[in-house]
Amino acid sequence: MQSPPLFSTAADVTGPAAPRTRLAGAAMMAGAAVFAAAGYLAGEPSGTAAYTVSNVAGLIAIAFVLAGFGAFHRRYRAAVGRLGAWGIGLVRFGLLATVLGYLVNLVGPLLPGDAAAAVAVIGIPAWSLAHLMYVGATVLGIACLRSGAVPRLVAVPLVCGLPLLLAGVGLGLAVGGTAATVITWIATEGQAGLAWFLVGLNLRRLAGN
Repeated sequence: MQSPPLFSTAADVTGPAAPRTRLAGAAMMAGAAVFAAAGYLAGEPSGTAAYTVSNVAGLIAIAFVLAGFGAFHRRYRAAVGRLGAWGIGLVRFGLLATVLGYLVNLVGPLLPGDAAAAVAVIGIPAWSLAHLMYVGATVLGIACLRSGAVPRLVAVPLVCGLPLLLAGVGLGLAVGGTAATVITWIATEGQAGLAWFLVGLNLRRLAGN
């Protein structure tokens, strides 16, 4: 019996859509890797070069990831149904909230005292709502598993989005110290970057390398 390919389950994209899907997949892979790296540097002190670079890189990364999710939705919306649409919607909402959070981080330090404080307040709900991307990833992953639209190697990391977030952040708080930073990153930007990278890779494989 021939084993199924690592990245298959749907017919190859052909015609004019193939180059767009392949490009969106590559953009999503790049965006996912940059998002994960930017998240690792997010703890740098405000005003430092690393802090600025991480926030600017995060903004660019999210634009690429959103392009990838757009291509994913166009390709799989019929297969993943309403549940998948809700998942993608939550992911997009969380990503847009993250954009607002990054902008607050970049603009806030440039403003005078009172204005900077007011902008910082906006960042609190923005970063809180950003966590909806993990809720959405889990919902989308469940929809993908139910439908078999994408390989399990792609769907399972998506499903793990919210559970890993809750477990990892809790463990990080319990451990404390330097280890907490690494654990928290793995449970947030690290795992999100991996899941999105696999989604982008699947889009590229779907369209042909």
